[in-house]
Amino acid sequence: MKHTFTVTPPANVTPKEKGIILSAPGVAKKLSLIMLLLLCLHSMGVVLESILGDESRPTRILVRYFDFNGEENVPAFFSSVNLLAAAGLLYLIYCVSSNRELANGKRYWLFLSFIFVFMAIDESVQLHEHIAEFVRPRLTSDLNGLLHWAWVVPYSVVVIAVAGFFLKWVLSLPPLTRNLFVASGSMFVLGALGLEFVEGYLYKQYGIDHIYNRVMYTLEEFLEMAAVILFIYTLLQYLAGLKPSLLLVHQKGNT
Repeated sequence: MKHTFTVTPPANVTPKEKGIILSAPGVAKKLSLIMLLLLCLHSMGVVLESILGDESRPTRILVRYFDFNGEENVPAFFSSVNLLAAAGLLYLIYCVSSNRELANGKRYWLFLSFIFVFMAIDESVQLHEHIAEFVRPRLTSDLNGLLHWAWVVPYSVVVIAVAGFFLKWVLSLPPLTRNLFVASGSMFVLGALGLEFVEGYLYKQYGIDHIYNRVMYTLEEFLEMAAVILFIYTLLQYLAGLKPSLLLVHQKGNT
């Protein structure tokens, strides 16, 4: 089954009707290829710098712009854009479902959209790092490094609360959508939150630049990216099932 929806102008606007077709598998494939390219560039930087000890200019460029643990670089931008795309799709589903049988649960799509906007902002400006600076001094122990990245404490509470709030609604979704929701959400939480405990321990034992930590944050970011791509695929295939029609109209007199 093809999971697609189209964006078309009204038939009476122009004799040459054109349409844009978005295919869930096609979008996911393209995003996955970009993710794998970023993974290759990141891995090259890790191998050259950490394993071979190369400090040449090309190596510094690779690490500066493609390191998965870096900020204000290409992988961080890619992740932020994907999170915003997911937020946009969630909002679109909210709008489309307003006059359908799904109206009773439409508020959940809107709430999820807000959450993904926050996640995109957090990815861009590293809000969790500032939260960690506030939380860390108030912890009596970091459990031998497991809580070194102290933001995991409040974020764990938030994740549990959010999961409890959405659980009944997620279980009411169609089986395929429900299963993909659970799969993508589990992948993201494992990468973004679960592995942070291990990384904190390894950081305290070996330091941030040790190969153990580099492997862990590579896996972390890869899981996060893959999870969001799977979620975007899920939203597109769900949206295709609603058969929405988006009309782009140019009104005379508008500039």
